Amino acid sequence: MSTAALAFPSMQKRTSMLRLDRQWWPLLLVGLCAWVASPARAQQQAPASAASPSETDSVKHVTYLPESVKAEFKEELKQEVLDQAKREGWASPDSAAPSWTRRFRFSGDVRARFERDLFGVGNANSGEFPDFNAINTGSPFDVNFVDIANERYLNVDQARTRPRLRARLGLTVDLGQGFSTGMRLASGDGSTPVSTNQTLGGSGGNFSKYQIWLDQAFIRYEPIKGDPGRLALSLGRFENPFFTFDFVWDEDLNVDGVAFQGELPLGGGFRPFLSAGAFPVFTTAFAFSPEQTAKFPSLNKWLYAAQLGADWRLTPTVGIKFGAAFYYFHNIEGRQSDPCDTNLKTTSCNTDESRPSFAQKGNTYFAIRTPSAAALLAEATSLSPRYQYFGLASHFRELVGTVRFEVGVSEWLKLTLDGEGVRNFGFSPSEIGEVALNNRGHCDINGNCPYVGGRNGYEARFILGSPTQSQQWDWNASAAYRYLESDAVVDAFADSDFGLGGTNLRGYILTVTVWVANNVSFRARWLSANQIVGPTYHSDALQLDMMARF
Repeated sequence: MSTAALAFPSMQKRTSMLRLDRQWWPLLLVGLCAWVASPARAQQQAPASAASPSETDSVKHVTYLPESVKAEFKEELKQEVLDQAKREGWASPDSAAPSWTRRFRFSGDVRARFERDLFGVGNANSGEFPDFNAINTGSPFDVNFVDIANERYLNVDQARTRPRLRARLGLTVDLGQGFSTGMRLASGDGSTPVSTNQTLGGSGGNFSKYQIWLDQAFIRYEPIKGDPGRLALSLGRFENPFFTFDFVWDEDLNVDGVAFQGELPLGGGFRPFLSAGAFPVFTTAFAFSPEQTAKFPSLNKWLYAAQLGADWRLTPTVGIKFGAAFYYFHNIEGRQSDPCDTNLKTTSCNTDESRPSFAQKGNTYFAIRTPSAAALLAEATSLSPRYQYFGLASHFRELVGTVRFEVGVSEWLKLTLDGEGVRNFGFSPSEIGEVALNNRGHCDINGNCPYVGGRNGYEARFILGSPTQSQQWDWNASAAYRYLESDAVVDAFADSDFGLGGTNLRGYILTVTVWVANNVSFRARWLSANQIVGPTYHSDALQLDMMARF
């Protein structure tokens, strides 16, 4: 083997040594200085023959550094370099990424669900449950039943099995100086406000791809955060800013608009809070009505809301949180139109957009279109349809009280009691009863069917489980009873699971959850609901969920 070949590995080694990470270059410098200053190095540099007197006088003496001093100097220099690297973020050993990446925070979850929906044998199924949402979001409904093309009814008698999936991915970015922004994408059968569930095999089936929706997108200014308290202003589309449970508001609901949130610790574990905001529920289409040259005035709908409450830690293991909220819905109720040609299917009436753009079931509805003289004449002289849309009969001015009491029974067990009650002060039975189409009681012999809708609701829930809810073998079990009258809240935003969504329901919910791994849980729920007033309706639902989150 040639001399060049033997030297080549050594050259590679020297080359690789020159590529050392720059955070260790000071150590190389210290080692080089110690080697130059060592006695062995001085002896190697001395000449073999005795030096002349003149040469001896020119010799410079180097002070010898003990090994302990060199080690101390080396450690101090190393620490100084590491501190500089940590401050500048270019080579900190406990930083796996550049500092700018730490301003980004990803979060999300995936939930797989098996759901079995069951109905009572005696449920009314002869047209007592029209699907107001399907009618109001499609072509108008002919109340004279001449044109039956747009008749829509809810399923109240045929059991269904639905494998379902929920996937959400969120990103929040800290912009500095109190500003942040974020967005979240989510799955879903549609753009409804109360569900991000995607039925597997739905949306065309045959393993077709599913839609992704913009679930959140916001800008937030938070100049105060942490122990001094909290002050935040949010703009865009964001999570529900109010302290609440899945009773008045579905747990998947996000809101649009602007919200203010403030908290101020006052000592003794007492921390009052205030939340308030304005939220557009519906904005009139820019070119409404599309088939007419002269457009109708806007009929925008808003929610104005405020909540005052407190979070009070009585002891490290005992706490209570409570709040009182007032939700004022502006223009959400339906409005009677001016006379219009209801015998024509493609004609718009001036209050058509007062109908709900989304609904579940339970609220009281009335017909919002007023027939014109021409329409009445057509009905009188021939078999003519009357095309109708339907609006909410009640105003909604909801006062809601919410309370949560927690106590640590032991190091491994926590008890939680939740309660929430609501009363709609915009509800007027005498006014609604004159026009209501649904929520009527049994008819007398003269065919008079009294209006029996209501304005109140409440829920009580008992939860027992682990103090934390994220680690392997954490668990909880809960039981809840719910009573929600027809017009206590807007049915569009109520829980979408209990009774298959909406209001005018009472019943119970049983839940057991076990965390089978860190951040992975299995949950079983049984929901049983009965309609409070009106035709007979009973539904049960079994939900088996596996959820992973990050």
